[in-house]
Amino acid sequence: MGIHLMRTGELDADLTHLFRYGPPYLPELVAAKREAEHGGAPPVPTAGDDVARLTAELQEARDTSALPETATAGPALHDLVVRTRLGRP
Repeated sequence: MGIHLMRTGELDADLTHLFRYGPPYLPELVAAKREAEHGGAPPVPTAGDDVARLTAELQEARDTSALPETATAGPALHDLVVRTRLGRP
């Protein structure tokens, strides 16, 4: 998800949309997790190499990202939370 976010500026939490960023066994891992939705996650095969590769890709995506260095939505988010808590539109 992080690699996709850094490269596109889009937040997409649906792993089925992000298979191209993951290891080749990611679809199988998602399917196994769906089958055991309320159980533990299945073991990740040969994760060591993939973790290192994906970490490097994430760092490269961060370094070349067009996203701002710091968040810019703070004041607007604060205003939204306050208005929501006070029940104002």
